[in-house]
Amino acid sequence: MAQFAFPAPKFDADLFAAAQKRNVEAFTGATQIFADGMRTLAQRQSEIAQASMKQFMADSQAFLTTKPTEVKPADVAGKVKTAYESAIANVQELGNIVVKAQTDALNVLNNAAVANFDDMKKVGA
Repeated sequence: MAQFAFPAPKFDADLFAAAQKRNVEAFTGATQIFADGMRTLAQRQSEIAQASMKQFMADSQAFLTTKPTEVKPADVAGKVKTAYESAIANVQELGNIVVKAQTDALNVLNNAAVANFDDMKKVGA
């Protein structure tokens, strides 16, 4: 049985404290990054909503002042296509903001975890 015995790892209080400090700093940093990303998302959503409402009002005014005989289906289709493409671009932009915030926050946490594993390897060496 002695041949299967593993040496007990030595406890290093300094490494343990450094790892805990690193964890707290990583969670704090990741939280801040994500909060900033969500703030950016909310601000951009507000800007998009304002621009969309402004465009809607302009289009409504133009529609109300145009005689029905002057409305061309191709013009209406063009406006609908432009609005659709704008909506898709906005959704992609907002999605990219969320993905960037998540990626940046997870990178901070991942870097801390890797550093902690590197420290654990030192203890076991």
